[in-house]
Amino acid sequence: MAKDPSKTEKPTAKKLSKSREEGQVAKSQEVGSSFILIAALAYFFFVGRRFFQDPADLMRYFFQYALHLEINPAMVYNLFLLTIRQMFYLLAPFLLLMMVVGFIANVVQVGFKITPKAMQPKLSKFNPISGFKSKFMSLKPLVELFKSCLKIGALGYIAYSVYRQNFEGFFTLMNQPIGLILNFIAGVSFQILWRCGILMLFLAIADYAYQRWEFMEGQKMSKQDIKDEMKQSEGDPEIKARIRSMQMSVARQRMMQEVPKADVVITNPTHIAVALRYDQEKSEAPEVIAKGAGLVAEKIKSIAREHGIPVVENKALARILFKIVEINQMIPENLYQAVAEVLAYIYRRDGAAKASGN
Repeated sequence: MAKDPSKTEKPTAKKLSKSREEGQVAKSQEVGSSFILIAALAYFFFVGRRFFQDPADLMRYFFQYALHLEINPAMVYNLFLLTIRQMFYLLAPFLLLMMVVGFIANVVQVGFKITPKAMQPKLSKFNPISGFKSKFMSLKPLVELFKSCLKIGALGYIAYSVYRQNFEGFFTLMNQPIGLILNFIAGVSFQILWRCGILMLFLAIADYAYQRWEFMEGQKMSKQDIKDEMKQSEGDPEIKARIRSMQMSVARQRMMQEVPKADVVITNPTHIAVALRYDQEKSEAPEVIAKGAGLVAEKIKSIAREHGIPVVENKALARILFKIVEINQMIPENLYQAVAEVLAYIYRRDGAAKASGN
């Protein structure tokens, strides 16, 4: 498949995460194969004697007591169970080790994460046309063929070199006991397999690097893809503006509901309005419960007049309160005196009004 020339940007974290959910990750089969081969060789190196000793002991037991055994269905069944049990004890640790090593090889490459979506069957995988294209119409099969040929050639060379090193030893086996012959063959085989394991490990590292590079190339995005993803992640600007407008409208309505609880409204007088409330029992200082400019300021003043809240003109104080004090926030200490003078004026005026009324 030809590469899209417009996809020049590195994939985003969201794109990589989505690909991972679908089971698309950078992974090399050679890593698992090399890990398992080296682990198997190490296992046989340390405990491989059991694979010869235990079956030999079992066969020795059969031949030693064969003439004394009564052949009947029960005896055959017991011998069958004994053989199965011995084989299980022999193979179970080895198979368990291979499973653990294979699991570790996958975790090292792609990490541990269960992706149910990747386990779902896809009918597209059974399409012969797409399968033919993926196998014969892309560069990947040629790369895999080259890797296979390289690996077979390298492994063949290792086997040949070890054979040449031990060539003379084969002629000395003609008059040797069967045990020495088997030991010699096992030693030569171990040399071949060990060197092959080391070679496969290096090939696996190189193959993983290539698979990683190929995966990242396939995941590249165009500038338009990145813009579309950002739009999906952050939301359409028009929708975000509409939501912001609705949130501001709700906040403004709540703010207007607090205006009747104010002690005074300080104005600019036409452009700015700030409503203050001072509860001596609950607050250390007056707090701003509503503020606004333009039409919002007019609405605050209108509500204040409807509920008999004093509206005081103080241009400098209104500007600074509007600029530095947020809603539901107490005024700073440097404004205590200016606000106190306004409140004292209101209290004196209210007191004089009540006195004249009496």
